[in-house]
Amino acid sequence: MILITLLEAIVLISNGFAILNEKRVLSKYGFDKVDYTRAHEGGSQHMKGIIVNWLMFARSMKIFLILGNLIVILIEILSF
Repeated sequence: MILITLLEAIVLISNGFAILNEKRVLSKYGFDKVDYTRAHEGGSQHMKGIIVNWLMFARSMKIFLILGNLIVILIEILSF
């Protein structure tokens, strides 16, 4: 039961990240101008680089996100 809830939380958070508009939303917080090549270095650019890389990963893996959504929906239907 806890694993199902954790899976649902991960899928919901990933859905939220996948629909973020880079120009409209991320530019307000400076996440559109991160130097991706320096994401491994320390400082504030390090944290921004990690977040932006994770956001771009979530946006590029739409097929896996769709499959995750389908799995969560099927689990919810079968649990009733």
